Amino acid sequence: MSDDAIPTDLAERFADGITTAADGAWEIAVSAEQLRETLAFLGADRQPAFDYLVDIFAVDYGEQFEVVYHLSRPRTHEMVRVCSRLSRQKPSVQTVTDIWAGASWPEREMMEMYGVAVEGHPDPRNLLLPEGWKGYPLRKDYEYPDDHPWLSRDELHDKPGEYLKQHPVEE
Repeated sequence: MSDDAIPTDLAERFADGITTAADGAWEIAVSAEQLRETLAFLGADRQPAFDYLVDIFAVDYGEQFEVVYHLSRPRTHEMVRVCSRLSRQKPSVQTVTDIWAGASWPEREMMEMYGVAVEGHPDPRNLLLPEGWKGYPLRKDYEYPDDHPWLSRDELHDKPGEYLKQHPVEE
């Protein structure tokens, strides 16, 4: 899919932030302040809307996070990804459960595993980890507890060079 395949309304509205990815999906980069408005436009206000939320996830880049929303219109096989960078200090987005009910679980996972606050979420309970869990396991700076009954140290993660010397990769 080439850039001229981007619908006119999207090309005009997101002129500086929309591209076409190698997989044919349109990618829209927006600021954190524009994120909720952009998602509301794509999922509710625009006709035809992107009525299916495929996934939401976060990426830890060390200095900041990026949140990514994959949306589609199954009848036409159109896909759009909306990406926004967030500050590492108190990262926060607004819930989109009022637009796509299926956003609830991936938003909860993002809160629990990355510490990205989701303002207005109707059910912010932990989804995967027990209550009282300390830290956010998918952050790059997460320190796995040495004495946790469910976790064991991973030599490949802790000391990859030493592990690979002891366990060479066979070709």
